[in-house]
Amino acid sequence: MIPFTGLVYDLDENWSLYGSYTSIFKPQSRMTEQGTYLDPLEGEGYEVGSKAAFFDDRLDLGLALYQIEQDNLAVAIPGVFAPDGNQAYRAESGTKTRGFELEISGELAADWQASASFSRNIMQDSEGGKLNTNVAQNTAKLFTTYTFRQIGNDLTLGGGVNWQSEIYSDGMGPLGVRFTQDDCAVVDVMARYPLTKQLSATLNLNNLLDEEYYTSTSSSYFGPPRNATVGLRMEF
Repeated sequence: MIPFTGLVYDLDENWSLYGSYTSIFKPQSRMTEQGTYLDPLEGEGYEVGSKAAFFDDRLDLGLALYQIEQDNLAVAIPGVFAPDGNQAYRAESGTKTRGFELEISGELAADWQASASFSRNIMQDSEGGKLNTNVAQNTAKLFTTYTFRQIGNDLTLGGGVNWQSEIYSDGMGPLGVRFTQDDCAVVDVMARYPLTKQLSATLNLNNLLDEEYYTSTSSSYFGPPRNATVGLRMEF
């Protein structure tokens, strides 16, 4: 059993504060260059934050600050592979991950919904050096939808942007130089239309601007190009 404790305190009818603590123990499937599995990830996590709701819960705010202390954190070894051909890792102890998340969501007007968030995450070794730089330190998301009540059975259109800061991996580029993916933004749009009271159809158009980017600098895989999906949802 993993210990966890939390506390919530209501300041007034709008604002509340909370804090939590958890212990971490997680077996890992990452391999060393010798082919052995890394020891389980162990550590502790702390989080404090605040939540607020206004205008009869039509506007929600959230702020969280956290710190995670971990031993046996998996860190990729540039240009080194395990016997099975996958990326090799080493275990780093005494690591700290600090960050914060800020979110806001709500109803801007009748039938108009929007949400926005920003997060910052910094991972360091026991001496303060950066770790896992192939994961973006800063990310931001913005999404909005509007329902057109005057069109058929209420057509909903929406769109959003997912942005991340620069990422890099040392020793992974040509001739062992740093491999960098500049900061990038991906735009997605969607449409939803109720065919009946129980059945609705949804169209998602992902990466609308066909942005070319790498999903990680520890690999050479591009993110998905422009693509579309269509779905049906039945409610009973």
